Amino acid sequence: MIDFAEKFFPGGKRETFLESCGIADVITSSYGGRNRKVAAAFAANPDKTIKDLEAEMLNGQLLQGPGTAEEVNLFLKQTKREGEFPLFTAVHQICRKEIPVQALLDQLRNHPVHQAHVSL
Repeated sequence: MIDFAEKFFPGGKRETFLESCGIADVITSSYGGRNRKVAAAFAANPDKTIKDLEAEMLNGQLLQGPGTAEEVNLFLKQTKREGEFPLFTAVHQICRKEIPVQALLDQLRNHPVHQAHVSL
């Protein structure tokens, strides 16, 4: 997130991402409430889409993440930078069922920025 913001929206302060409006919000959203519930159901039910699960579980509410992932991915495609942001790309692909949930870690492990730190 920090690299994305600095690359495309320069001028902010890095430390803002470490405050409650940054990574703390991501952690809270990931471990609580409807995001976690639907994500767990999505991983456990490969035949169901996020839209199916939203309809079944959220009584008319929608998740923010899948729509955001789609918008970010479109932006990255338009700027030809998808490969630089594997987490965003993989999350979008998972939401669209283009790759399985279990592929997320492989997508990150295989990113060139992490390969430089792997000892042979």
